[in-house]
Amino acid sequence: MATCGECPSREGVRRLKILFYIDSGTMWAHCLTAAELIKAQLQVDIVFMIVDARNYLDETMKNYRVYDYESLFQAGCGFAPVWPIEKTSGNFGSRLRNLLRSRSLQSAFRKIGSRSKIVQVTLLPGLFVLMIAFRVLRLARTMRRQLHRKFRVKKAIGALFGDPRILSSSRASRSHNALHAVLGYLVLFLRHDLSSARKGLRGVRTTLREVLFDLRKTQTGQLLQQLKSLFLGARGVEKFLRAIQPDLIMLPEDNVETLSTIFVAKGRRLNIPSMVIPFTIPNPLEPARYYHDNLMYHARGAVARRLVHRHPKWRFNHEGRDLLRQPALKASCQEFLGLSSPDPWVLNRGSAVSIALDSDAQRDLYIKLGFPVEQLKVIGDLNGAMFHRVLSHKQRFVEEICSKYGWQSDRPLILCGFPPDQYQGTDTSRFEFPDYDALIESWMGSFSMLSTRANILVRPHPRIPLERLSGFDGPNVKISLQPTAELIPLCDLYVASISATIRWAIACGIPVINYDTYRYRYADYESAAGVIGVEDVGEFRSLMTRFVGDEKFAADLKERQRGVKDYWGQLDDGTGRRLSALVLDAVAGAGRINPNEERQWDLRPAE
Repeated sequence: MATCGECPSREGVRRLKILFYIDSGTMWAHCLTAAELIKAQLQVDIVFMIVDARNYLDETMKNYRVYDYESLFQAGCGFAPVWPIEKTSGNFGSRLRNLLRSRSLQSAFRKIGSRSKIVQVTLLPGLFVLMIAFRVLRLARTMRRQLHRKFRVKKAIGALFGDPRILSSSRASRSHNALHAVLGYLVLFLRHDLSSARKGLRGVRTTLREVLFDLRKTQTGQLLQQLKSLFLGARGVEKFLRAIQPDLIMLPEDNVETLSTIFVAKGRRLNIPSMVIPFTIPNPLEPARYYHDNLMYHARGAVARRLVHRHPKWRFNHEGRDLLRQPALKASCQEFLGLSSPDPWVLNRGSAVSIALDSDAQRDLYIKLGFPVEQLKVIGDLNGAMFHRVLSHKQRFVEEICSKYGWQSDRPLILCGFPPDQYQGTDTSRFEFPDYDALIESWMGSFSMLSTRANILVRPHPRIPLERLSGFDGPNVKISLQPTAELIPLCDLYVASISATIRWAIACGIPVINYDTYRYRYADYESAAGVIGVEDVGEFRSLMTRFVGDEKFAADLKERQRGVKDYWGQLDDGTGRRLSALVLDAVAGAGRINPNEERQWDLRPAE
C-alpha cells in the first residue's frame, strides 16, 4: 500500500499532499468545501482523517483517501484507509493467518481477490487442507486449555455442569480420576450441557461490561480514559504523520480538548506546517459554562495548585469559580509532552502558521483575544462563491423551493437552524425549558402559530436525529436536510440559537433572530445591527409576528444588516485562489518546496 512519497502529475510537477483532520462530523461539510476549493486550483493529493469515517463515504469522496480516527489508537504499524479500500499491509504470516481464519473458501477467495482465476485454482487444494488443519489444531488447543482449567477448579466446573462423573470417588486412583474427568467432560462438551456453560459465560461477560461501563462514568474512569486517549493518541498521530508524510495539515479547529492540538504539535516537530480554517467562533465562556459544575475541571487539589503555579494560563475564573480547561493531571501531562497551547481557553490559539478567516469582523475578534496579527489571514468565506451565485438568482431559487413544497412565493421565507441538544452533562438550571422535548414543542409550535403568513423551513442540527422532529411539520412548516449554507441566501429571516452559521446570514445581508434558548449570553454578534437577540419564547413569537406583519420593520432590519455585511463577509469567487495561495505560502515557509517549484504552481484565475 503506497501511502507516502511523491506523486508526479502528468505535467511533471510534484503534487502536494494535504491532510485534513476532522474530529467532529459537524465540521465535515466545511472541510470538504475547503478541499474542493484547493483541488480546483492546485495539483494536490488530499487525505482525510475523520471520526466515524465510514458514515461519510459517498460519491463526494471518490477523489480522496479517507482514514478513520480509530486507527490512531490501534496496535501495529500500518494504517489502512477505509476509502478507497486497499489490501491490508503485513507480513506473509499475518496474511496467511487472516486467510486461515476465513469462515469458508469463498470468503478466503474474496480476500485473495477475484482478478486471477489461475491463482484461486492453484491455491484451492492446499488452502482447503490448511484450513481444516488449522481448525483442528485450534479446537485441540481450546480443549487443552479448558481441560487444564477443569483440573484446577474441578469442583467448580462439576457444580456448573451438574454431572457426578466429573467428581470421581475418593477411593479411585489419581489416573482413574483423571480418565473419568476427561471422558465425562468430553461427553458433556459434545452434549446439551455446553449450551448451559455458554449461557453462564455470556452472563459473566455481560456483568463485566456493566461494571466497566459504571466505572467509566466515575471521575476516575473519565480521567483514565482521557489520559489513555492523550498518550495513545500522541503516539498514533506521530506514527500516522510519518506514514502519510503530508506537506500541510489543515484543521477546522485547534482545540486542547481533542487530538487537533496534538496534530499541530507533532507536525511542527516533523516540519509539517498546520493551517486552521475556523468552523466556529472562539469564545472562552463556552467551555467555562459547560464545565462549570464538573468537579474534574475545578482548580483544586495539589496537582491543580502546582499546575496553576507553573502555568497560570490553564486557570479561568467564571462566576467566582476557578476552572481548568482540562483536568489537572491531564493538563500537566500535556505540558510535559509539549502538547499544550499558549492559551488553552481560546480555541485555535495554537502554533498553526496561519488562520484563514472569513471576514474583517473575525480578524478583529481574534486580535482582541490575543492572536498574533501575522497569523491572521482574511480570505473570505469558503461558501462565498456559492452565496454570491445564489443571491444573484435568488428569486428563481426561491420559486423552486416554493414549488417543491406547494407554497406561495409572495410570502416571506423563514429559515430555522434548529439547535442541538445541550441538556447532557451540564447545568441546565439557567435553560428556558426543562428538557429538550419541551424545547422542540415550543420552537415548532411557534412556527405553526404563524399559519399561512410565512413559509418556514427547519434545518435540524447534524447531531439531531430526524425522527426527533417528525410529526411537527405542517402545511407551512417543512423539515429539510439540504445544507444550511445553501438555504441561508434564500431566506428573508434566519432563526438560530448562538450558532456559528449566523455569520453566514450576516454576510448575505439576511436579518437574524438569535434565540438564546440556553441563555449562554455570548456577545459574538453584538456588532451586527441586523441581529436581534431574545431569551424567551414570548419575545421570540412576538418578534417573528412583527417581522411577517410589519413591512416597515422588516425592511429596516434588512437595511441594517446590509450595512454591515461587507464587514462580516467577502462574497465572491476568489476565495479558492486566496486559500490556495495561503497553502503555498505555508508549505514554502516550511521549506517543503523550493522557489522554483513554487513558481510551477501558478494559481488558475477565478472563474
